[in-house]
Amino acid sequence: MPEPAPGATSSATLGTPPASARPADAAARIAWLDGARGLGIVFVVIGHALGGLIDSPLGPGLLGFRQAYFAIYTFHMPLFFVLAGLMVEGRLARGQERFLRGLLPTLVWPYFLWSVVQFSAIWAAGSLVNRPAGDWWATVLALPWRPVSQFWFLQALACLHLVAAFALPRIGREGLLLLGLAARSLAFAVPLDPVLRLILVNLAWYALGVWLGVGGLQRLVVNRPAWLTVGAMPLVAGGVILATLAGAGHYAADLPLATASSPQAASLAWRLPAGAAAIAGTLAVIGLSAWPRLGAGGVLAALGRATMAIYLLHVLFVAGVRIVLVRAGLADPLLILPVLVVAGLAGPLLVRHLARALGLAGPLGLG
Repeated sequence: MPEPAPGATSSATLGTPPASARPADAAARIAWLDGARGLGIVFVVIGHALGGLIDSPLGPGLLGFRQAYFAIYTFHMPLFFVLAGLMVEGRLARGQERFLRGLLPTLVWPYFLWSVVQFSAIWAAGSLVNRPAGDWWATVLALPWRPVSQFWFLQALACLHLVAAFALPRIGREGLLLLGLAARSLAFAVPLDPVLRLILVNLAWYALGVWLGVGGLQRLVVNRPAWLTVGAMPLVAGGVILATLAGAGHYAADLPLATASSPQAASLAWRLPAGAAAIAGTLAVIGLSAWPRLGAGGVLAALGRATMAIYLLHVLFVAGVRIVLVRAGLADPLLILPVLVVAGLAGPLLVRHLARALGLAGPLGLG
C-alpha cells in the first residue's frame, strides 16, 4: 500500500526518492511503480467494497463475492509490501537517521490521525455499520499496539522499516530475506498475537522487495516483452489463483469459504499454501503496470500518485455510500458494488485535490 519516500517533498507515493537522488532512468522507474501502485490500490478498494457487502445483511449466499474477495486477497497485500521494500536499501544508504525521521510524517502521523478519524466515524454510526465499535477511549488509547481497520498496514510497514533500518546494514539483503522466510514460517507454526503475526507474515514479502530492488524487478519483469508481461504472466497468475481457490476447501477445511466473513476469508487467503498465488499475482500486476498503454502512462499511474489519500480515506466513502444505498432500499449487490468502487476512488481523490488547493495535504498526511 501507499507510502511516501522519507525525505521526499514533492510526492507521497511508494518508493519515490527525492528528485536529487533519482537516477537517470527515474522517469521510467517512477512510471511503472506508479502504475503498479495504481492497479494495486484499485484492487484494495474493490476488496473492501466486496468485504463490506459480504458482512452486510446482503451477504448470505454471496459465494461469488467471497471467491472474488479471496482471489484479490491472495496477492494485493504481498504486492504492496514488495513495492514498499524496493528502495529501502538506497534510502538507508543516505542515512539511517534521515530514514527513521522520515517515517514520522509519512507513516506514523497518518496512522494515528486517520485511525482516530475513521474509528470515530464508525463509533458515531452505531448500529448502521457492519461491526459497531466498542469503547472509544479504550480503542484510541490502544492504537500504538492495536490497529483498527485497514490501518494495520501502516503499523506493520513502520515496524518492518524499523527492522530493515537496524538489520539490513548488519545482515544484508540476503540475510533479511532469510529472516523474512523464517519469520513467515514461524508465524504459521506458533500461536501468536494477530498483530505480531501480520508483521511476521509480511516481513517475507517486504524482504523480497528489498532483495530484488527496482533494478531486479526491471530485469525480472518490467523489461520483458509485452507478450510475457501483458499476456503470459496474467494468464499464469489467473490459473494459479484459481487453483488456490479450488484447493482452499482442502487446506482450509476448518473454515468454509462459502460462509466466511471478510476477515475469515482474508485469513484463508494469507495462509501458507496461497504463497504461489501471491507471487504470481504480484508479478502479473507489475508486468501489466509496465505496459505504457495500461499502467505507466495513464489513469493507473495517476492513481498511483494518490495511493496514500485513497488508502486513508476509501473505507469512509465505501462504507458511507453502502449504508446510504442499502437504507434507500437498493438490495442488489451487483448494482451496489460498482458504485462503491467509484466512490472509494473518486471521494479520496476529491478530498486530496481540495486539501492540496488549501495547502493542507501535508498536515493531513494525504500527500
